[in-house]
Amino acid sequence: MAIKKGDIVYIDYIGYIVETNEMFDTTIENEAKKAGIFRSDHRYEPVVVAIGEKWVIEGIEESLIGKEEGQEYEIQVPPEKGYGERDPKKIKIITEKRLRDMNVRGEIAPGNVIIVNGTPAIVRVVSGGRVLLDFNPPLAGKTLRYKIFVRKICKSVKEKIEALISRHSKDFLELSKIKFSEKTKVVEIKLNSSTLDKPALHVVKRSIASDILKLIDKVEKVRFIEEVVKESVGSRQQG
Repeated sequence: MAIKKGDIVYIDYIGYIVETNEMFDTTIENEAKKAGIFRSDHRYEPVVVAIGEKWVIEGIEESLIGKEEGQEYEIQVPPEKGYGERDPKKIKIITEKRLRDMNVRGEIAPGNVIIVNGTPAIVRVVSGGRVLLDFNPPLAGKTLRYKIFVRKICKSVKEKIEALISRHSKDFLELSKIKFSEKTKVVEIKLNSSTLDKPALHVVKRSIASDILKLIDKVEKVRFIEEVVKESVGSRQQG
């Protein structure tokens, strides 16, 4: 079964900058540790890609078309299919005082990333109270090389639903039971009562439902079900 537009797949990847052969990103924990780029706050696992939805850079998405489950391959991605060319207009000089007036926090020093009006910028130079900021993405203008591993192509409706839920929240998926009726075209997602204690999980419901309705043709309605069951006297005493 070759991958086509509209498919939902799981992939792992390792990304390198061609110029330096430096690894800059990976979904594989051991590879991140070997390269010295491991982050303890990052979850290392295959990522979900819906072909045609631009959830990954264009070069990766295009390369997946026609590939098979279990296939491993390498590609080279030019800037226009990756993070774009560098734009000189995105390099600006702003005084340090103005940045502080704009509520910019943290140390303003070369190499640091600061947030200016909600946009990240790399501090390139600090001199005489003036700061040279680069609003280009860090990988803009870079040619990239990727090793890609096609881990799974989702085939059943249930597999596709699980993939779309996991994209938004692994915890949500673990606390859910999924039921799909071919006859009514309704997906029922029954949530464990413990989700009531985790308000953050409810924030993703709309996004999950939107993805399911948009990307799975056989589904026409998504229903979330939450139940709180009264404990028996015996079970309360045992607790």
